[in-house]
Amino acid sequence: MNIIAHSKGGLDSRYAISCLGMDKYVATLTTINTPHEGCDMVDYLLEKVPDSLKKFIENKYNTIFHKLGDTAPDFMAGVNDLSAIKRREQNKSMPDSPDVSYRSVMTVMSGAGSAGFPLNLGYLLIKKLNGPNDGLVWEESAKHGDFRLIRPKHKRGISHGDVIDLMRENIDGYDVREFFVDIVRELKEQGF
Repeated sequence: MNIIAHSKGGLDSRYAISCLGMDKYVATLTTINTPHEGCDMVDYLLEKVPDSLKKFIENKYNTIFHKLGDTAPDFMAGVNDLSAIKRREQNKSMPDSPDVSYRSVMTVMSGAGSAGFPLNLGYLLIKKLNGPNDGLVWEESAKHGDFRLIRPKHKRGISHGDVIDLMRENIDGYDVREFFVDIVRELKEQGF
């Protein structure tokens, strides 16, 4: 089996391969804009944002997730999983399997105008803390195994949401369908 996973799905897939015995069934794991080393922005905001505001935001998102069908949403647990400090700890307990080929792909935005809220604000903060990013994940955090960076060929860049066509927008120079077809084609050419 070949797994292609976006964002936190890449972390979940690595956990399943490393800690749940899925390495017996997985040939490759390709992660897309996955924060393997966490998001320093998360640690920064968790330290700076007052508890009352955190609780307000948590309640808003949990309400949305509950309406979407999650019977026990826990927004803050998901946020905490993206902490750079927590990722360093978890990475120690998730060694790569020698039987799985790991590869990662990352896209970056050109500037804050490349995406709407909240990725535009995330871009500015991460740019200050770490450098090039997609509005949520910085370039270095996405590196795991064979790494490929997709730099924008146009002014806009490709955000964390754009890479999976979250907003259903046409972006000059980026075709989301071809992006994933190319990944699958490459895997096939390599015998996977």
